[in-house]
Amino acid sequence: MGEFQIIIAIAVIFIIVSSIIYAIQQQQIKKQRNLKKAEKKENRRDSFRLRVDLKNSIMEVLKIGNIDVNEFDDCQISDVSAGGAGIVSYYDLPLKQKVYVKLHFYLNNESFSLNGRIVRKVERINKNNYFYGIQFLDLSIPEEERLIKEIVALENRRRQTSIK
Repeated sequence: MGEFQIIIAIAVIFIIVSSIIYAIQQQQIKKQRNLKKAEKKENRRDSFRLRVDLKNSIMEVLKIGNIDVNEFDDCQISDVSAGGAGIVSYYDLPLKQKVYVKLHFYLNNESFSLNGRIVRKVERINKNNYFYGIQFLDLSIPEEERLIKEIVALENRRRQTSIK
């Protein structure tokens, strides 16, 4: 009976140690998930996003993956911020590879040509155009400040109009 009791004791100790290790691993996984959720919430939208209707805008597709494209497309900018823009285009771009673009547009009669990368694509209901979320890249501080200044000026103008 002594050997049997030793085997049972070893099995019980093994089960207890395994349970403790499993619980610790689950806590670490939960902490990592919570950190990722917190990062997503913080990074979601860092900049004020202004709804606009800029129809005379141009999207220049620079690269798809490693392939230079250099094609132009008329597009409509539906929202803009210091971090990026939302545009509507008839181009059906593949997003399996990174797509780099340059947006050319006017905001308050100020000309902008900003490099970016497409980070989101939504097929529109009428299925003959697409909504793309573009994240601006390599924006210099003066260019970002100029963009923010025009966004704020346009928003202030809208607020003054709605108050009157």
